[in-house]
Amino acid sequence: MVTAKTINLGIIGDPVEHSFSPRMHNFISEQMGVDYIYTAFEVSPKNLSGAIDGMRALGIRGINVTAPHKIEVMKYLDEISSQARILGSVNTVVNRDGRLCGYNTDADGFYAALENAKITVRGSRILVIGAGGVVAPTVIRLAQAQPKDITIINRTSSKAVAVADAVFKATGIKPSVETDGDYDIVINTTSAGMEPQLDALPTDAIPQVRDLEFIHSGMAIVDMIYNPARTRFLKIAQERGARTLNGLDMLIYQGIIAYELFTDIKLPTNMAEKIRKEVFGV
Repeated sequence: MVTAKTINLGIIGDPVEHSFSPRMHNFISEQMGVDYIYTAFEVSPKNLSGAIDGMRALGIRGINVTAPHKIEVMKYLDEISSQARILGSVNTVVNRDGRLCGYNTDADGFYAALENAKITVRGSRILVIGAGGVVAPTVIRLAQAQPKDITIINRTSSKAVAVADAVFKATGIKPSVETDGDYDIVINTTSAGMEPQLDALPTDAIPQVRDLEFIHSGMAIVDMIYNPARTRFLKIAQERGARTLNGLDMLIYQGIIAYELFTDIKLPTNMAEKIRKEVFGV
């Protein structure tokens, strides 16, 4: 039951009504028996500064930050973790006695999902499809784990080049932007496969990989999309004998990391499994 002592958490974005974060975070609080409540706030870009001031003024303990605010929010914070600075974006803000501290749990959540699925990054050849806002932090985190090499391809090649340059600036590792061989891990970061593009493939507009001949047994195909649970891309990969992973565990693990930052509570190791089963029914 919500009382005058209940501690507030939330998420800001525009739009934000699609977010699963309230369900997930409130489930965690219920499981842990702690007095927190997590709600969603739709905040337009023009109101971002006021929303962050409001967080401080109202004593909201923590917020997650989703599109389109992950970069812009950084200018309104008192402190940003060294990793978030390297990654170039913030998706988690913690209020510590009026001092707002920014973190990035997205990239670590994605990496934790790979680890949980026993997909080994170190020494692997990685192909990343897409060059949107989530890509640079993700590739930077992958580069920190010492893969053999990383390739980024995108419908608009100049965007892939821009992401590769950002990764090089952050890590000293320069991803390729031209496909040149076999890969161990392939990651789709695009929205191809989601509504209203359920039949689309992330490779459709990229000639060098359009035929999907690069997919074979023994490799791992990762799709950041979690709704639907199996995109057409993952279905084809599975038919060809590849291991597959969707984006649900990334969502879950980044949420767990954020919750621990918000509350200073170390969650049990089986929390991800509980969330997967009780919140998402899988």
